[in-house]
Amino acid sequence: MKFGEHLKQARIAKNLTQTEVAKYFFVSRQTISSWENEKTYPDIESLIKLSNYYQISLDTLLKEDTGMREYLEKKDVAKELKVISKDLNWV
Repeated sequence: MKFGEHLKQARIAKNLTQTEVAKYFFVSRQTISSWENEKTYPDIESLIKLSNYYQISLDTLLKEDTGMREYLEKKDVAKELKVISKDLNWV
């Protein structure tokens, strides 16, 4: 099952609306929708909170979805590139 499907099924199982979840996480309903439809992905802090909130292991959320893994890997690469570019500016 993909990341967004896990979130949506967990929300429905708890009988919650996207608006209710959004209020809990202090984000917009559209943000919850984007996560569930995999248009965007949450940052790592929100990901951990989602895991706890829905009682779904991070392992389950991440390992079964290549899109989420690719997103996280790209963010890591972007961080490394920023560090390298800072180092080059100091030379």
